[in-house]
Amino acid sequence: MPKSVSPSRRAFVGAMLGTPLAVPLLGASGVAHAQSVTFAPPVTLLVPYPAGGPSDLVARTLTAPLAKELAVDVIVDNIAGASGAIAVQKVLSSPADGRLIYQGSQSELIIPPLTMRSIKYKPSDLEIIHPTTITPMLLVVRNGLPVKSLQEFIALARQRSSSQPLSYGSSGVGSLYHLVPEGMAKQANARFTHIPYKGAVQLVQDLVGDRVDFAVMAFTGTVLQNLNAGQYRAIANMSRYKPKDLAQLPSIADAEAFANIDFSTNSGYFVRRGTPLAIKEALNRALGAALNAPVVVERLENDGRRLQRGLTLAQSEAFYAGEIAKYERIIAQANFQPLD
Repeated sequence: MPKSVSPSRRAFVGAMLGTPLAVPLLGASGVAHAQSVTFAPPVTLLVPYPAGGPSDLVARTLTAPLAKELAVDVIVDNIAGASGAIAVQKVLSSPADGRLIYQGSQSELIIPPLTMRSIKYKPSDLEIIHPTTITPMLLVVRNGLPVKSLQEFIALARQRSSSQPLSYGSSGVGSLYHLVPEGMAKQANARFTHIPYKGAVQLVQDLVGDRVDFAVMAFTGTVLQNLNAGQYRAIANMSRYKPKDLAQLPSIADAEAFANIDFSTNSGYFVRRGTPLAIKEALNRALGAALNAPVVVERLENDGRRLQRGLTLAQSEAFYAGEIAKYERIIAQANFQPLD
């Protein structure tokens, strides 16, 4: 093997060839000792949504650069359903050997366990390897809503709170797109009426048809096309991060009523809790390198995402812990009671 081969590639090449990989683990005394594990290809990126969607694009963009770093085949497996819980359960029922990597965000790993009693896993049951993308979220309104700015939106929301509250649609009760507007209402001293939908298609149809007043959406190429076609209007960027296509759109935190609000969809890759440290570190280095590949940067940033590159495993873990704490706080502030 060439001397220049990366540590992450050494770990996985050795496993691919059936060579035991020494993994330091802590014994009962707290003293590190070596335990050998074997690792075989392929490595699977598990996406909890159907093929062809925005999440699937990230995984399929990363497969070739990640395979190059690990020197093993990397494939994508799409398992949709139950807000990502079906795919999570597959990870939790598989060996903790790093071969099955879950692609998730707060929408699948943090919020459902905190808002639904039927979800039996906890956010800590999966451990982060590396964050991948930050996707801004937008506050969008129907064309017939008589507001042209964020300040006008706030004024109308307060005006109608006692008589006919503004209505908003989301992808379901307890979802990210339900909790964020509820937090906005609390912060602006306003009331909104929540209308849950089974999917984004029906929500967009009602937004275009002037049947629901507003929604919070992740910014994607499809949303940009809809905005450019005049199907609905963007009032504010929920995030402080502004890709070039949103350069002129104010951030919601620019309004005093929504100070300190900064929401985006933060995706990353996770493995089952208990995966050996050496494997997690190897995956972290490989993903960090793959996220720097020119094809990855170009394709994903052109789709409106910002890449989180070069984070160590410790930095990644701190990021995920911060995300869990943030949504625990939001759920408590909204006084949201877990659903059966």
